[in-house]
Amino acid sequence: MKLLTYFWRVYRSAMAAMLIAVWVLLAGGCGGGGGDSTVPDDASLTDEDFANVSAFVADSPYSDVIVDCASVTSSADSCTLERLPLIGMETQSPDIDQIMDRVVVSHQWMGERFHEALEMLPGDLLLLLRNVTAVVIDDDIRPSYYTTRSGAIYLDPAKLWLTNEEKATINQKDDYRSDFDNLLAFRSLWRYVKAGSRAYSSYSLDSDKVRSLNDILLPLAALLYHELAHANDFFPLAQVELLDTSISVSEASAQVVDYRISTLLDQREPLTSSVMFGLAEVMYKGQTPSEEQMEITAAVVGEAFEADGASDDYGYTTVFEDVAMLFEEAMMKYHFDVDREMAFTTVVGDETRCADHLIGWGNHGRIGDTDVKSRAQFVASEILPGEDFSLFFQNLAYPAEMAEGNTWCGILDPAATTGARKAFGANLEIRADQSVGAEEMLRHH
Repeated sequence: MKLLTYFWRVYRSAMAAMLIAVWVLLAGGCGGGGGDSTVPDDASLTDEDFANVSAFVADSPYSDVIVDCASVTSSADSCTLERLPLIGMETQSPDIDQIMDRVVVSHQWMGERFHEALEMLPGDLLLLLRNVTAVVIDDDIRPSYYTTRSGAIYLDPAKLWLTNEEKATINQKDDYRSDFDNLLAFRSLWRYVKAGSRAYSSYSLDSDKVRSLNDILLPLAALLYHELAHANDFFPLAQVELLDTSISVSEASAQVVDYRISTLLDQREPLTSSVMFGLAEVMYKGQTPSEEQMEITAAVVGEAFEADGASDDYGYTTVFEDVAMLFEEAMMKYHFDVDREMAFTTVVGDETRCADHLIGWGNHGRIGDTDVKSRAQFVASEILPGEDFSLFFQNLAYPAEMAEGNTWCGILDPAATTGARKAFGANLEIRADQSVGAEEMLRHH
């Protein structure tokens, strides 16, 4: 029986490798970058109902077309850039009012809150918004995402409410990915921290707690830097003025595939861990784990992750999420001096209690790792070419390692870290590539 099991595993691995090789060859004919952006309709991934949305500014220049263009459910229905251009095709320095002309909401308070937040957040977010056609904030969007079908970003209003009245208008459905990792022996956790404390608090939709505008700024900033990284990846700034306005936004995205930041990063410094690529399929796409994957411990997955150049395991879902995670973490450190902590843990009791998550591997400030830093600097410099990030990245501290066996609660104490970790050697594993169609719907981690 053991011999049969061994040969079955060898056969299965060989077949997987063959399929990956075939896909890579096919993807090369589609323009690379993880797949062609004229992929089959991806609408089955969403259950948003946009029937109740409207233009936030009723008399904006695009109020008569923006709802239709932002509500498309397939690439075939994508609006032309003449009908709804990218913001940057009209102005290279948009102000907040020009951004608000492109906002679509299900409830008026969502646009009001977004406007207030933009007034307090870093100004480079306005520059990043040049590469979207619209910003949609709807009561049942969860999680937030970007799609090439419309060229718009779609924001979960759970990041914006302040009052109980506002909160009551939001759909409380769970993120559809919540249970994907249930069969794995480890859990992946992350948070932003500053000076030994959480950088911001979490607030439940089913509680009666209220919050201030300051309470939402950091999590909203992280969300915007992530989603706008996608928009700027799919429409590189230098290519925007060259776009043909007679074609759809989806077709235009496909035409600049060779100039995407994700394409260039993947050619320059690709991720390589087949272990992490395989686990990402389970954790974020719902693939059933193999017996081998179900046996992987928190410590073992940490070793595989640490040896590669991703800032977060979500970066292994697609090259696009790799770019977005690198940019998000870099910009949160750059603007707010907050550090991202992540860990792979073993649950020893109640999964909802941080004290019952034992650290198998974890670190603080992953962006300071030599390989991660190099990749993040490239991404940041490509997305915001007018900003000089060299000194910022040069001064980043090396990641601090979390003590194995400590709890997820305890790592907030600076004494829980063991200092700078040793660098791993080069990872020589063959890369498992991404799935076709991923770029049409890019959801927030």
